[in-house]
Amino acid sequence: MNDNKQERGFKKLKSGRLLEIMVVVIIVVIVAIVLYNFLTKRDDGGENVSADYETALEAQLGAVLSDIEGAGEVSVMISFSDEGETVIATETKVLEDGTVVTAPVLVDGEVVVLEVKKPEISGVLIVAEGADDLSVRFDLLSAAASVLDINQSLIKVYARG
Repeated sequence: MNDNKQERGFKKLKSGRLLEIMVVVIIVVIVAIVLYNFLTKRDDGGENVSADYETALEAQLGAVLSDIEGAGEVSVMISFSDEGETVIATETKVLEDGTVVTAPVLVDGEVVVLEVKKPEISGVLIVAEGADDLSVRFDLLSAAASVLDINQSLIKVYARG
């Protein structure tokens, strides 16, 4: 009985089917390693990039809003609902045995990035010296909504105390 199993194993090996399966497994492992390396690089720096983007956006918006007549000193805090997204190029191949393999597109060993989506803003807090004046408050609200391309309902404006 063991001889039968061995004979079948040798026949599969001779027919190339086992070889095809091993090639597919090796390709899948290589793709997994490349994706793991890409995603861990992104995750290691992802929080820093997101935090840097948030800090830069808050500082830039605060500086611009403080230039509005009557606003005075302005502080801005922005909350994000996600960290953004990086869309990578992939290619799909159908092997001879019908197996479908999807792998990232590499150029010079680097993954090809199609698009980097910015984080989605979930709320904005503006604190300004002149916000007790309703026209200044409206100008701050309107300017922030326009610059950030978000609905005004996501923005709250308060007077500095």
